[in-house]
Amino acid sequence: MSASSLSGDDIFVSLEPPPLEEDPSHAIRSFRNLSQIIPQIALERGTILNVTEDSLRKEIAARTSPHDKDTPDETATKSKNSATNLAQFEDDFNNVRADLNRLICAAQNEAAISLDFVSLLISSVRPAAGTTSMSPHLKSHVPVGSLGADRIKSSPYVEDMSVCLGWKTQAVTAASERLARAAERLAEEAVLEKNYWEQVEKIAVSGEVLSKMRMPDYRGMGVRYGFADAGSTYKEKGIATLRRNAEGKLVVKAEGEKRTKVLSVAIMRPLHGEYVRTGQFASKINYETRDVKNEIKQARDLLFEDELFFEIARETRILGSQGITLDFGNKVMVPLPALQIVIETIDLEDQDSSMELDSGPDRVIAEAINVALHLLLSKLHRKNLKARRSIPLPLGTRTNTTDTGKSEILEPLVSTLAVPPIKDSLMTLIMDLTSALKEK
Repeated sequence: MSASSLSGDDIFVSLEPPPLEEDPSHAIRSFRNLSQIIPQIALERGTILNVTEDSLRKEIAARTSPHDKDTPDETATKSKNSATNLAQFEDDFNNVRADLNRLICAAQNEAAISLDFVSLLISSVRPAAGTTSMSPHLKSHVPVGSLGADRIKSSPYVEDMSVCLGWKTQAVTAASERLARAAERLAEEAVLEKNYWEQVEKIAVSGEVLSKMRMPDYRGMGVRYGFADAGSTYKEKGIATLRRNAEGKLVVKAEGEKRTKVLSVAIMRPLHGEYVRTGQFASKINYETRDVKNEIKQARDLLFEDELFFEIARETRILGSQGITLDFGNKVMVPLPALQIVIETIDLEDQDSSMELDSGPDRVIAEAINVALHLLLSKLHRKNLKARRSIPLPLGTRTNTTDTGKSEILEPLVSTLAVPPIKDSLMTLIMDLTSALKEK
């Protein structure tokens, strides 16, 4: 930093040692060595290369300018104040030194008293060693060996057996209470398990197929109410878990969504250009008593109804050329010469309302068709089971006979119901032709 770049706000640090000002203690405290001054100069003025002789002369001249010199009165006042401060400093120093001497004397006295005490104790055991370090004042006033010491022997520790017995009694009581509660809980659990396994035994005696289930959320007993062993190829295998509730009762929980649909067959005949429902019949599955056996039976029957409608809906694609259609995915329309058959699924609650129709001949026909559909599905199961048990053909044998795309339920029903009216119409036509030929 050059002298020309300095301003009035810059801070100057003098290279001269600090003078002894009014307060000598302040001068002593503010004294710093050269290793502390040089870094401060480098921080305030920059590198030494920027310091020139001219800048130093100007700085010295600025400090010793005539208007900064003190007047004779001010100089005399400062000298008087300095002398007063120096005298005060000397008084303070003398007082501090006197206090320090007093404390040192007190410490020496305490140490001498402690040494005499220890020496007097040692003199009772070893007089020669004790008198060596003993002060002359103590020797002249206190006889040697007059102060002694001995080890205090404490009485042997006697264990309080009442406390031990109290802790033991408390621990045994707490353990007995926990064991009693565990026994009660195990007894209740045993009763619940007994009730559960008695109900499982009743199910096994009734002829149901029980098996051990291993599922992500359940491991225990299960029942198979499906028709997989009877030849069914339906996607739902019909497996339910036998769970135990908090009361020990057996609860049957079937896989998948709960089924509530049954098959319904309705007969519709033309009237004034429109088809009118003249008879309807739905499978009756509701059971009066709601026990575990009936729940399993109901689940089996509802699964059979679901599979039956699934097979009927699948066969509508095969028999589509005969006018059989599937409407809205839950209603199959089978047109016949004199009537129309509607096959659909309804809720269990709606099957009673379907029975309220008059018991006419069409209702009997609907009931017969419903029973026939169930029998045809059972026949299909038996056929599949027979094919599964039959000896397979050699790998190199080729056969053109295949059941793929063949209707096993709707086609026999439609053929049976459609042939008699067609036969009657054909016979009527033949009779008319015969009569006409005879008249000629």
